[in-house]
Amino acid sequence: MPASGAASQEQAQAAEHVSFYGAHQSGILTPQQNFSNVAAFDVTTDDVKELKELLQKWTEMAALLMEGKPLAEEPQQAKFPPTDTGEQLGIASSKLTLTFAVGASLFEKDGTDRFGLRARKPAGLTQMPIFHADSLQDQLTHGDLIIQACADDPTICFHAIRNLAKAARGVAHLRWQQTGQMSIKADGTKRNLFGFKDGTNNPALNDEMFMKNNIWIDAADGSPWLAGGSYMVVRRINMRIETWDQQPYGDQEGIIGRQKVSGAPMDGQGEFEQPNFAADPEGKKTALDSHIRLSNPRTGEASERERILRRGYNFMENLDQVGRMNAGLLFICFNRNIQTQFESIQKRLTNPKMPDQMLAYTETTGGGYFAVLPGVADKNSYLGQSLFGA
Repeated sequence: MPASGAASQEQAQAAEHVSFYGAHQSGILTPQQNFSNVAAFDVTTDDVKELKELLQKWTEMAALLMEGKPLAEEPQQAKFPPTDTGEQLGIASSKLTLTFAVGASLFEKDGTDRFGLRARKPAGLTQMPIFHADSLQDQLTHGDLIIQACADDPTICFHAIRNLAKAARGVAHLRWQQTGQMSIKADGTKRNLFGFKDGTNNPALNDEMFMKNNIWIDAADGSPWLAGGSYMVVRRINMRIETWDQQPYGDQEGIIGRQKVSGAPMDGQGEFEQPNFAADPEGKKTALDSHIRLSNPRTGEASERERILRRGYNFMENLDQVGRMNAGLLFICFNRNIQTQFESIQKRLTNPKMPDQMLAYTETTGGGYFAVLPGVADKNSYLGQSLFGA
């Protein structure tokens, strides 16, 4: 018997929901949605009780937001501000995921143990350094807390961040915020604003062994309370669009190391073929100084240990102060060890002896390093519970 119209609508809405609860947070292995809104916060209280209560409140809100439920069931009082801002009403939850993480400055700032948590700071959680060619802006960098909201509707992302920020007033305030998007109807690997496929060599999301080895933090890694979490790297990379657009087609392909249309390596035919790197002044092979070779030399076990899970988005925001397109890549990745994975790759890309040629067309202006909290098991638990020893 066919389902009724109401039942069909209910089933369709249920398919839009991603569960908030689990051993790991959502928004990491979740198939990438089309839109993102990443927001970092500075904690303004010095009371650990208020910090804990904020994370408890955010836990309750995140579960409701991801289910597509309003934040207030009771009728709103006309004399008071609304509990839920309401711009999402009538829109499905659009596979919303919310991912919460903490920065190094939550544990210690200017030498101060802010909340009595300094002893629990993971050794691998540092502030993101300034790499060669970076131009980090303070107002776009670091943060005590960060939330990644992803969904297939940008209004849903904005609504989530807006309401979580509203609930944090008096305890934490927004430090910086960055939206991003990917092509909605693109088939296969999506493209960055240089016109190339981005993420071809990403691991399969269902590769459990890879995730165990390269993404999820283990209790034996030195911070047992963080087991089940991950390290998140965010880099706001401005692309010098106008300069890139003046480069010959062949030079663009040589810099990246891939054919622009197919995504295949320069010496291959298909996108997922493994390149055979070689010195080749004629540009018919995948060059030793190409971006894909420096980011992953594919030298066997050593390269496999470095691999990360990328989850980036394009951003396009009017013009900058000198009239150039303010656009680029919101690079987001997850890894088990920042120093032996992301930083190892980044140092190779910025090695003065053979730098990534793409650095001439990019400038990183913001972002940071963050520790993704373990997942919330059920309604009796909350974000960061293990951090507080509860």
